[in-house]
Amino acid sequence: MLPLLFSLSLLSPGLAAVAPRPRSVITRGDGFVRASVNAVQHAPRLRARQNAVDLENMDSGTRYAIDVAVGTPPQTVSLIIDTGSPELWVNPRCDTANDAAACAAEPRYDPDASSSLADTGVTNVITYGKGNVSIQYVFETLSIGSATITEQVIGVGLDSHDIPMGILGLSPDTDGTADYPYILDTMASQAVIASRAFSLDLRSVNDPSGAVIFGGVDTGKFSGTLQKLPILAPSQTPTGADRYWVSLTGIGMTQPDGAADRTPADAINVPVFLDSGGTLSRLPTPIFQAIGNSFPGAQFDARSGFFVVPDCSALADSEGTVDFFFAGDTAIIRVPFAEFVWQPASAGDSAECLLGVLPDDDEPVLGDSFLRAAYVVFDQDNRALHVAQAASCGAENLVAIGKGVDAVPSATGLCEGAAQPTSAGDLDVAATQAPTRTFSGSAPAVTAPLGGPGPVKSMAKSTGTPNPTGLAAPKETADKKNAAAGGVSVSLAAGAALMVANMVAWTL
Repeated sequence: MLPLLFSLSLLSPGLAAVAPRPRSVITRGDGFVRASVNAVQHAPRLRARQNAVDLENMDSGTRYAIDVAVGTPPQTVSLIIDTGSPELWVNPRCDTANDAAACAAEPRYDPDASSSLADTGVTNVITYGKGNVSIQYVFETLSIGSATITEQVIGVGLDSHDIPMGILGLSPDTDGTADYPYILDTMASQAVIASRAFSLDLRSVNDPSGAVIFGGVDTGKFSGTLQKLPILAPSQTPTGADRYWVSLTGIGMTQPDGAADRTPADAINVPVFLDSGGTLSRLPTPIFQAIGNSFPGAQFDARSGFFVVPDCSALADSEGTVDFFFAGDTAIIRVPFAEFVWQPASAGDSAECLLGVLPDDDEPVLGDSFLRAAYVVFDQDNRALHVAQAASCGAENLVAIGKGVDAVPSATGLCEGAAQPTSAGDLDVAATQAPTRTFSGSAPAVTAPLGGPGPVKSMAKSTGTPNPTGLAAPKETADKKNAAAGGVSVSLAAGAALMVANMVAWTL
């Protein structure tokens, strides 16, 4: 029997925060399960850009998320997909979220209503690029599609700031110290999928058909052949954290008339990690400046640090692209101009938008402004990413990911590739350049988008005496909620004391 594939549609924006949205409709096929697309929009004026994938700037409101059922009986919650962090947790605190109404509109998990919960006595504080959360670890049953995962360690929110939804982390263990299995580990060990691999397809800002497929690839959602890129060892990265780091070996710009500029061969070799939890991409200053100076109409705004595009409507039908090269010219992802911009909710009815990149010389990231144009398979077991140009050519065609070195098939997409540039020149990123155009108007007021690289701080703490064998201990040794009056209610009450630690972490 083929390994079971799970294809979970990413939630697509389009509905107001207060409007009820349908839950996922699950359909089964031979060897796969797919959940239907749901709409999540937490700001009335947001471009349909992500549905919850991000720890994105919650000011803009759309995020890439999937529905996960938690507990017994199942309670459905929506979780942001984050490839930049490994933890899974539910129940943000809504009155301190920067979109309180959106947070309150989401369904919540009630620990007291679940008979499968078992407390661990362990708490943690996780600080993200923007926002933080204090959590209580519990063992719980999860359902993704029609697959059931038992005894998964998850976090239940005690206190949080600036985060309106729970998070489904899909990154590796960033520092190698985790003492319990993350969700991909459990899915593989319980034979839900054959290996720790999944594919991610965020889609266009106006396309609601994005999906994450655990244990499979959809060849109907990309063009060309999946190209294998090795994940860099932590010692090869700027931070030493184990994430989905690969080498970016070139940057280019293709104009609507087909004329193209790109960096000369061997001009750059920049470690970047792919983070669905980041609204924007962050690249070294010379690359940021070169992209901004070459992007049609972009003007640098010194007050915000962004490049502003005064009229985003002009990009809607543009055939220009920002081009990213990996492994020399082996893999090329071309991001349409219309996908490489960001329009925060604060822009109101203005036609202005911001270029989807910021300077970062310490921890370069390719966020959603890149991922919307890429089809990516994340293979933790073989420490590799497989990338291709995202496309859509009709019905899905799911292919299972197996085990071993060649677990991810070297598949060719069913979609037709886009036209190639007609000419090529040099894009100079040898040194930081002055902006060629400056913005003198009033740019949309924004704060730095959430989506800084995964969690920047995680501090495990115990509220009691945890099982000495750690969080990976069999569920039978944990305190059962229904076996003692205190249970999780007692543990969650410890949140008041933990808030002090949370506030300290939040200010660091």
